Amino acid sequence: MDRQWNNGARFAGRVAIVTGAGGALGGAAARAFGREGAKVVLTYRSSNDAAEENAAQITGAGGEAHATHLDVTDEQSVASLVQAVVERYGRIDVLVNTAGRIDARDAVRFDALDTDDLAELLQVDVLGTARVCKAVIPHMREAGGGVIVNFSGSYGNGTDKDNLVNSVAVGYCAAKGAIRGFTAALARDLAPEIRVNAVAPGAIAANWEADWGIPAEHLEDARRSTPLDRFGQPDEIAEAVLYLASDGGAYTTGQVLEVDGGWLMTG
Repeated sequence: MDRQWNNGARFAGRVAIVTGAGGALGGAAARAFGREGAKVVLTYRSSNDAAEENAAQITGAGGEAHATHLDVTDEQSVASLVQAVVERYGRIDVLVNTAGRIDARDAVRFDALDTDDLAELLQVDVLGTARVCKAVIPHMREAGGGVIVNFSGSYGNGTDKDNLVNSVAVGYCAAKGAIRGFTAALARDLAPEIRVNAVAPGAIAANWEADWGIPAEHLEDARRSTPLDRFGQPDEIAEAVLYLASDGGAYTTGQVLEVDGGWLMTG
């Protein structure tokens, strides 16, 4: 396929699967792919209404999309989803692994961490990502190549151990750290045919108190600790995903792109 640069239709003729597309980040990524011409498969585990609404926004704007159930912890669910996509569209070009567990039990200090909760978190965030990758890779190879974008996280830079936005939630950090290692190793394994990168979002504007039990004063402390002095927006994460998945990012693989307002800085 010929290179497609940033002309507003970078993904025309390409098929993108976005897992967790009922969530804020997955939904934003799916809508962004739709705007750029991709045929978008939006998957959800429980947020079916949100995923359907995101798909409707894409089709309402003249794009092609549909929402479908996927349980990334179930091997058969993953296999069935991928087979259905191939039967419907004939190819898979992009996979975005946004699906992740959101549970306040994961936003705790280590002495409060239940290892059963950790196992459930890893089952979704790490093994779920690996399952979907394993299922799509043969079809990407058959199509002559493809791109995978995983979701890691920015963590470990905080100083207040009682503020979990500072990312001292050990279980969560273990899961997102595993994605970093997985991304780099898989990129080396699949090069040069398939590129693999990850996005590491910093603190994003979301319903932190309801989802994670994070109080408002902790969020304010985190904002003040961020050099750009604000939380990020889901659409800003989506744009980073588009870059990594696009032909403009074709010389980038095995990287974790920090989109975190300067929370982590390396030089």
